[in-house]
Amino acid sequence: MTAKFARTSSAFVLGLLAMAFVTATDVSGQAGQPETKKPAAQGNTEPQAEKQVPEKQITEKQEPTLPVVKWRPVRSNDMIKMAADRGCNYLIDHRREDGAYGSYADDVGITALVVQALAQSPRAYRETDGPFITKAVEYMLGKAKPDGGIYNAGQGLENYKTSVSILALIALDAGREKKRYADAVARAREYVMTLQADEKHGYDKTKHKAAFGGIGYGSDRRPDVSNTHFAIEALKAAGVSEDSEAFKRALVFLKRCQNSSDNDYFGEETKSKTTGDGGMFYAPGSTKTLVIKNEDGTESFSSYGSMTYAGLKSLVYAGLSKDHPLCKQAFAWIEKNYTVEVNPGMATPLHPARGWNGLYYYYMVMARTLEALEVRTVTTPDGVEHDWAAELAGRLIALQAEDGSWVNPIDRWWEGDPNVTTAYAVRALSICNDVMSKK
Repeated sequence: MTAKFARTSSAFVLGLLAMAFVTATDVSGQAGQPETKKPAAQGNTEPQAEKQVPEKQITEKQEPTLPVVKWRPVRSNDMIKMAADRGCNYLIDHRREDGAYGSYADDVGITALVVQALAQSPRAYRETDGPFITKAVEYMLGKAKPDGGIYNAGQGLENYKTSVSILALIALDAGREKKRYADAVARAREYVMTLQADEKHGYDKTKHKAAFGGIGYGSDRRPDVSNTHFAIEALKAAGVSEDSEAFKRALVFLKRCQNSSDNDYFGEETKSKTTGDGGMFYAPGSTKTLVIKNEDGTESFSSYGSMTYAGLKSLVYAGLSKDHPLCKQAFAWIEKNYTVEVNPGMATPLHPARGWNGLYYYYMVMARTLEALEVRTVTTPDGVEHDWAAELAGRLIALQAEDGSWVNPIDRWWEGDPNVTTAYAVRALSICNDVMSKK
């Protein structure tokens, strides 16, 4: 049997199995539930916070039609592994000639996302398995710079690309007594730490409340939760202790990105105030969804799912207990807004389709956070206990394309590139598989 026939047969079997596990769910009806950049982009290319426009200005082009997806929870490890295999095969079959991955141009960040997904998939691919790993690693290490960073010169996004490269190399080294990539990881770790907005760079904890302690893309000077979260995960994986000064500074930044009463960013100086819901937003003074104009002239920044999960995991990795009041507040937001349908908090009354903005990033960081916090079920306000791993797995399997890929119809924050979304989805499915295997 050829590899191609084997994959086609697997897809057929998975399709038959999935038919027995479906119930109707209309994703386009998630109004009120409620990050794709092209690799050559410079700096932070995420959209600015939404400006409210009159309802009559909303056009069909602005509000795309989303697929109606039927799904139900999947608790079969075999089904999950089959879907992950199909995703891995898609990625492997779409490697570029130079060893890199990415639909638009060679990009070490996307390549690292794919390598990590392959290495941490149920198959646990390694260098001995083929050129889809060895050539990719050669490409990644070929982008290492004298400063320790791993990035494409001139493309920006140095922190993001270096951080995900650290995670990919560490994933390949998992289980080895002698680490092959220890030197590259150590240099990259030190490079990421130089990107933090800290005292060595002239930042003051009191004066520079929008930046102190955070880490941005590297190509600009605006830290954010997403980049800080990638950096913290990479630094922790690379051996940085949670009581390090770098993590203590990061905590200062993260606390200023939470809608809590303890957030000292809010006040008269910034003319802003908390919503008090405990969730998290993109950066001090910035959200990627609604900016609320309050009657007293102040602004509030709406919380949303991907940043709340990323922020919560980062708070814990940076030294807070899961029982710390700030962590409890963030988790309470997650319980209240739990869903595998959309990226909660992103949709607005005028733009319900924005619930799909950054959806696959949301799935990946959701799975990673709940796994790291050892949360097995999430109980919503109606008292329903959700087996999040089974629900997320079922949703992802239903969204998978016939060729094994995933792609977001809302082309924001690189999610129009199936290499990115498929890497996110494979990573999330692999986590679901690991979590359910521990039952």
